[in-house]
Amino acid sequence: MIEAADQFGYRLPEALSGFDRERLLFAVPYPTACSPQAWAAGTPLALIRAMLGVNPVNGRLVIDPDVPEKLGRIAAERVRAFGQEWELEAVGRSGHVRLQPS
Repeated sequence: MIEAADQFGYRLPEALSGFDRERLLFAVPYPTACSPQAWAAGTPLALIRAMLGVNPVNGRLVIDPDVPEKLGRIAAERVRAFGQEWELEAVGRSGHVRLQPS
């Protein structure tokens, strides 16, 4: 999805198709797809959450990251949860969560 986003100028369409990478190295634009599409615009945030492995546990945020080496580091500040702001950072399979100072 990240490579496809780059291909589409980071304006993910609502639908795309493609072939195995051995056959074709790029995503194929679906002819009638809207770009950007409102619900597709949320995909990057869902991908970041998935790569960070963010979950609420007993009134705090925890992460179980798996950030691809190609991306390097993911950091997010001022993430609101439980009436507080949190800072998240991850590289590869390690990371941390901190409360932001008020």
